[in-house]
Amino acid sequence: MIALIKQIIAYFLVMVMITGVVYAIIRKERMKTYYKPFYVYLIVALIFELLIKIIIYSGYKSSLVSNCYVLIEFPIFLWLFYNWSSRSNKLYFIGLFLIGVVIWVFDNLIINSIFQINSYYRIYYSTVLILCSINQLNKVIFQDNIILWKNATFLISITSIVYYSYRVFIEALFLFQQEFSNDFFRGVYFIMVIVNFLAHLVYTLAVLCIPTKQEFTLRY
Repeated sequence: MIALIKQIIAYFLVMVMITGVVYAIIRKERMKTYYKPFYVYLIVALIFELLIKIIIYSGYKSSLVSNCYVLIEFPIFLWLFYNWSSRSNKLYFIGLFLIGVVIWVFDNLIINSIFQINSYYRIYYSTVLILCSINQLNKVIFQDNIILWKNATFLISITSIVYYSYRVFIEALFLFQQEFSNDFFRGVYFIMVIVNFLAHLVYTLAVLCIPTKQEFTLRY
């Protein structure tokens, strides 16, 4: 029963992601520049989601592709947060990414194999994105005359906090997996499937809330 539910959710996940990309493409030219990284993220996430599904359905493990995806996903979100920070502290965001690259290499090429899912880098980059999201959320909440549930920055930030917090939780459990039963992990990963679907659903809704560029007309 759980396997069937996972398949149904996986199908609707792809549909939601495609919808988000279509909306983003339609609104791309009118989208404010500092949201462009989010547009890139939606496309990259969809491509890798389809690629991973093809690999799994072909009977192969998707660990290599998954490990490459998380390395790409991290700088895209850092780019987004950098834009939201009025493009200040450039060296700070570059430093966060370079530290991530070092941890990724150490985690996937030195102490572990890139052909398996590894946790240290995932915990690092998820934690960084949580902190960046919290910082951005604080800025948005204290703005005047703003409807939070219609604000794209708020939706993206709050969703990222929930999603990546659960990712950290899962990866921390994975490091101590010998302490838990297989049934426990199946339940945890099933919840992750739901969280992942809901996150992309909100991300798609956020696309509709992204502010557009102001059109100016010359007065004669």
